[in-house]
Formats: sequence, C-alpha cells, structure tokens
Amino acid sequence: MTLRKSTITDQQFVQMRCSTDGGTHYFEATGSMYAQPLDSDQPIHLFDFLGVDISRCIQDPTTSRWTLLSRKFTLYLDPRSQEILRQWQNPWTGETLHVIHRSYDYQEFQIPPQVGAFIGPEVSFVSLDLNLKLPNNLASNPKFSEYSPEPFVQSSDSYKFIFPTRMLEDEIVDASCDRAVTLSYYRMGPWEPWMKMKGKAGFLVLNYTGTKTDVFEELHPALKTQIEQRLPLYREAPACRLQRSIATSWSRFEEEFDAYLRGEEFPLLAPLKEEPCLE
Repeated sequence: MTLRKSTITDQQFVQMRCSTDGGTHYFEATGSMYAQPLDSDQPIHLFDFLGVDISRCIQDPTTSRWTLLSRKFTLYLDPRSQEILRQWQNPWTGETLHVIHRSYDYQEFQIPPQVGAFIGPEVSFVSLDLNLKLPNNLASNPKFSEYSPEPFVQSSDSYKFIFPTRMLEDEIVDASCDRAVTLSYYRMGPWEPWMKMKGKAGFLVLNYTGTKTDVFEELHPALKTQIEQRLPLYREAPACRLQRSIATSWSRFEEEFDAYLRGEEFPLLAPLKEEPCLE
C-alpha cells in the first residue's frame, strides 16, 4: 500500500476523530506502562491499564474554528491478575502506596485548519506529536519533595489515528466506518507523582491502542461500572469550552493530595455538576 504525505482539513479531522454533529464519542483503550530507570536498575513492566477518552468536537460560530473537548480516565491493572489496583508496592523503595488512577475531567485541543496526514487508497492515518517541557509547579512546594521534585515536566506524546480513507469523502459516516477508526498512542514521560520516586533518575514508557464508538453500552464493563457508580460526569464529554484550566497528572495530584494520604478510593467521585461555559 502506497501512502501519500498530505494534509486534511479540520472538518475532515473532526469527522474522523469525533463527528461534526457535536455528539459524544468514546475511545476505549488498553495498554501497558513500563519503568525505564537511568541507573543500573533494569526496566520493569509496572502496569497494564484500561481507559476511555470521552470526546466531542464543537465549532465556534464566529470563527468557524473547531475545538476537541474531552474527559478521560485510566485504571491501572495488575499485569498478572488484571485486577484494578488500590495499592502498589514501589519496587525500589519497598513502600506500599495508594494508587491514583488517572482522571482528567477537562481537556481541550484547538484543531488547526490543516492537519498533517498520510493518505492511502483504502486506509489513511494522522499522526499528532507533542513534545513538551513545562515548569513543575509541585517542585517548589516542600510537601511534594519526595513525590515530584523535578523542576520540569518533560514528555513526548505520539497519537496515531488510523481510519478508512473514504471517511474523507463521505459527508455522512455510517456506523461500521466509524467503528473502524483506531488509535495508537505512545508516551515517554516522568514518573507519576503518586509513585513517590523521590527524584530517582528515569522515566515511564506508556503505550496503548484504542477503538472508537458512540455507544456507551459497548464499553468494557469495568469502565461502565466506574461511570455509572462513581463518575457520572464522565458519561458525556464537556458541552462547551469551560472557564477552567486543563487537567494534568500534576494538577490532579495537588488537588487530590489529602485524599491520597487518607487512602480514599480513586478515581474520586465525580458527580454531575453545572459547569459554566467560557464566553
């Protein structure tokens, strides 16, 4: 199969990534996380995980620009038993720690007018690569010195969306075509703060694959149970851009630190709530 390097429009990207009708779509994902120490210690397969990205795309009526709005959460699993972890023993310090499953209740991405793509006769893909070096706000607070002392948060994220090429031409995408969209994700980044790595040199490698659906009932039972019993806010993507900052593992750790120390169950409860839109 020959792939041609090209671009697609923001609306074509929206058609593939979610839909142009503003509906909620889900990407269920499964994958693994590995530790890569930078000293003499060997790499370790730390976790498997199961997660879901809950997204919708909205268009600004004034500028016609598109924005991807999402919530997402990930459950860390024991790589052997596949059980959802409540506690984890740090293999380097021996300390047993409470697990903070990832839960981001608000994220947004401004979709550019043109998106790079590789176009094939039947299958095409989009690759979005994000390389960041940002100040670590936790590093300046002494109470986080054992959890996240690094002055910067550095990461490389690569999202690849694989989809039928005919989605670029069809104004209305049928369900079978929509379900054919798949996601491959790879990340290199710092230790999660809750792992309490105390400044150990090294990084995490994370990879997962996902599939798209707009039907909540098609999600994995463990994900549906979390949403129905603990995270009803995550049933739908945000309906508009919100008057709040984007969630990260570091901002969530700061917000949830006291609950972490108390050993509460994560993800923390996320009931439905009124969320003011950005005007």
